[in-house]
Amino acid sequence: MCNVGYQLIMHLTIEQIPSKLRGSIWACLIAPRPIALVSTQDTSGVPNIAPYNAFCGLANFPPLLGISFSRRDDEDKHTLANIKATGVFVVNLVPRFLAETMNKAAEGTDKEDDFARLGLTTAASGTIACPRVVESPASLECRLINVLPLPPSKCELVVGQIVGVSLRDEFVSSDVGFDTLAADLLASVGPEDYISVNGETLHLPKTW
Repeated sequence: MCNVGYQLIMHLTIEQIPSKLRGSIWACLIAPRPIALVSTQDTSGVPNIAPYNAFCGLANFPPLLGISFSRRDDEDKHTLANIKATGVFVVNLVPRFLAETMNKAAEGTDKEDDFARLGLTTAASGTIACPRVVESPASLECRLINVLPLPPSKCELVVGQIVGVSLRDEFVSSDVGFDTLAADLLASVGPEDYISVNGETLHLPKTW
């Protein structure tokens, strides 16, 4: 503890953080984080949908975004494997009304059609050969630019260029392009806690 005037400040090195908190503490500190349902398909055309909150914009001209992928048992997750194989993916933004569906998205199996499993509507993207989620307020169609290792972690950063955007008509804004408040997008504020941009908070048991 450090005494700064009347404030007490806790300082911890990474080694002092209990191992059971080393994932959850960053989910609480680096927040709020937007939520995406990333849709891909394998080389056989089987679609996959998975939730991600470790993504962000990287550049505006041209528009680039990044998604950080952890490894599972030293193997690529289905989404990452599909992106590497096909070179395309769609970042579907998640509104409040899809929160529970988003939380179930990670429960599928390798060769299962996640659109059918989750009761979501599929549509072709306008610029890439990858399905998008019709219920999403906005879908960002991306071409893979690079996959970068993130040592000393086992994570990899996927960098994609946004080459097309599908916006639902009711959320199009003539002033700024997209009405985030009307779309009531969802953000992660902890391991199992979420908040919509209009202020509703909710707790969903972790499945991913």
